Amino acid sequence: MVAALQILHIALAAAWFGHKLVVPGDIRASAKAAPEGGAAFVSRLRRAQRLGIVTGSGTLAAGVGLAYAVDASTVGFGVWVGATLVVAALVVGAIFGRPASKRLQEAVIAGDRVAATVAGNRLNNVLGLEGLLWVGALCGMVIG
Repeated sequence: MVAALQILHIALAAAWFGHKLVVPGDIRASAKAAPEGGAAFVSRLRRAQRLGIVTGSGTLAAGVGLAYAVDASTVGFGVWVGATLVVAALVVGAIFGRPASKRLQEAVIAGDRVAATVAGNRLNNVLGLEGLLWVGALCGMVIG
């Protein structure tokens, strides 16, 4: 049971971080592209957003399940720091990422390249912060 939860937790965390590696380049390229490609980009962005929500929440849920499976009182301090950073990354995504993504989608659909570039830069900054928090969480888990 514990081994299965560990594998699930690690797989979800890898997918959560991994999708952030391709999205920023897609945002930069698509914000400057012709408006005709906007619908396809918005579809990809929405899919990436759903993937991020599912894998981020799944990472947290699997981690909580794992902590209970091994007895939470035996979990090291670094793991709790990592868990806190995971929650912080999810909060950053919800508070700053979703609105930035919505503004980007609206600008792309409207064909406003300037607004799309500004919104895309903002979303990329949020994704960078989430990635930094993810790396901090990973370090906490490894030290942990």
